[in-house]
Amino acid sequence: MLGLRWLRARMGVRVASALAAAAAVAVVLVVAGFSLVLLLNRSLQTQLDEAATQQAEQVGQRIAANFTATGNVRDNALDTTGKRTDLIQVVTDWNNDDPDEPDIQIIAASDPLASMPKMSDVLVERGRTRVVGPTRVELGDGTSQEVQVVAVGFQPFGRPITILAAQPLEPVHKAVDTVKTMVYIGVPILVVVAGFFTYLFAGRALRPVERIRAHVASLTDRDLDRRVPEPVTQDEIGRLAATMNQMLGRLESAQTNQRRFVADASHELRSPLATISSGLELIAAAHHPDSPDGATVRSMRTEADRLGRLVDGLLLLARADERGLQPRHEEVDLDEIVDAERGRPSDIGGARVGADGVTVRAEPVRVVGDRGQLVRVVRNLVDNARRHAESRVLVTLRREGDRAVVEVGDDGPGVPPEQRTRVFERFVRLDEARARSDGGAGLGLAIVAEVIAAHGGGVEIGESELGGALFRVTLPAGPAAERDPAETAPSTQETQPLYDDRPTGPTPVVPPGGRPRSRPEPTSGPIPVPQGRLASDRPGRELMTPIRLGEAHSPADVNPTGPLPVVRPQSYSPSEGR
Repeated sequence: MLGLRWLRARMGVRVASALAAAAAVAVVLVVAGFSLVLLLNRSLQTQLDEAATQQAEQVGQRIAANFTATGNVRDNALDTTGKRTDLIQVVTDWNNDDPDEPDIQIIAASDPLASMPKMSDVLVERGRTRVVGPTRVELGDGTSQEVQVVAVGFQPFGRPITILAAQPLEPVHKAVDTVKTMVYIGVPILVVVAGFFTYLFAGRALRPVERIRAHVASLTDRDLDRRVPEPVTQDEIGRLAATMNQMLGRLESAQTNQRRFVADASHELRSPLATISSGLELIAAAHHPDSPDGATVRSMRTEADRLGRLVDGLLLLARADERGLQPRHEEVDLDEIVDAERGRPSDIGGARVGADGVTVRAEPVRVVGDRGQLVRVVRNLVDNARRHAESRVLVTLRREGDRAVVEVGDDGPGVPPEQRTRVFERFVRLDEARARSDGGAGLGLAIVAEVIAAHGGGVEIGESELGGALFRVTLPAGPAAERDPAETAPSTQETQPLYDDRPTGPTPVVPPGGRPRSRPEPTSGPIPVPQGRLASDRPGRELMTPIRLGEAHSPADVNPTGPLPVVRPQSYSPSEGR
């Protein structure tokens, strides 16, 4: 049993069953073959003893019949054994006076034993038979044989004689050797055949179990509604399939309840958070920034923003768990998203990573996907790098064949190899990242993994050339963007910044009565606008403030980081609000 358990632990049930069956068959066949050889040898020797006994009795009866009519034992024995080709000797003890010193002499013998010494010194009484056993005798032609000798006692004409009859053992040895050879060859073949068919039948018997295992192994946390096929027979395998389906049902129910709770809780938290954020904006506007109350409000706003990001992340992951992210399929210039991280203001990383701490090296690459989700991926990776970097973050984008590769590296402590898979799990933060001041909730990298998987890409962690961690994202690249030859041609003029070319001044205000007020006089000043024409295109117009990519409220930034503007009634004043 211990050996079988060891085999099952090391080689599996199928191999263990085959080896156990082969071992059992081998033991049975070896015992059976050994017994067969012994029984065959004993049976053949018994037949030889019977044949030798019949020969001896036949000779003794012929000697007692007195065919020579002389009444002489010697003459009758010589006449009986003469011209016989079998192995017969007739011996007698001529010293009748002293039984302790017998004078055993051969009075007659068959032709093969003529002039040969007696086969045995055994003398038996009248009517007794004794098996002398195997012995080797010399024949008259100079050869020798191993024979089985039987002694039978007679007393014709008052003279006690012993007839020795022998049968050769060579046929017995040949038969036994033949059986031994068959056992030696047949037992291994039968053992192999038994093991092979046991392995085959065990595999067929375990095939439903393997199908159940493969089906369960292919299930993910989104496929718990699937069930394993249940066989018709209500045997052990059928009960196993039913139990597995019941377990999957319980897991599906528990997961559904958990996802519903996360989604409902996250959704219900958004309205209170929006109210809290709006209230904090109003309070912040009513207090001086340098006052103690202003500092408290700023701290509360930071925590509210952090909680809002956490709720948004939970909602996104809840949607991903429920029905997948289902990203839009549109062409996205990934280099624009990556380049927007250049100089993007962020309080993550503090003074360690300044405005110039993020370096971007991007080449034009276009992918097919959801722009908003891809922006979130890049931002999460850059924010994660800021959080752990000492002073530098490097973002690179390049095309490798049909793949777009985004790499975000930092000069921080890096990620240990044994933790590089675990960091993509939800709410997982390494020990050095558990400080509250870091601001991470453990969802950023989990969101990255979900979004990249939905876009058919992959993400892995390595070592950055800066000495810290390197997050490498690969996505299927779309067709190369077609560039205007004028844009790609080398320019001899100095590059000029972009300016607004629209009319300045606020939009007319429409009061409740429906009549617009008189439009105020246009005021000069820059207005952030989308990418427009160069200042040189509008001669005579004053130069405006250039638009900087990634700046808060800039149209190039699809996800501005600054707070939303607060609109107050016309009669509102800070003094009245207190």
